[in-house]
Amino acid sequence: GTPVDLGCEAEGRPPPLLSWFRGGTVLREEPVSTGLKLVLPRVEPDQAGTYSCVAENRHGRHNRSL
Repeated sequence: GTPVDLGCEAEGRPPPLLSWFRGGTVLREEPVSTGLKLVLPRVEPDQAGTYSCVAENRHGRHNRSL
């Protein structure tokens, strides 16, 4: 039931599209040039799983998971 903030930062030219996923579900997605936060206001056990941030532009794709 506590809040969790997850941050993701990426740089690129052109600026990448940043996306947060849980499994195959997109939770948040924005074209930003700095970072994208995912705020989970009240974390419950059913929200357990792997969260991934993906940065993508025409030159490639990079991701980190937790």
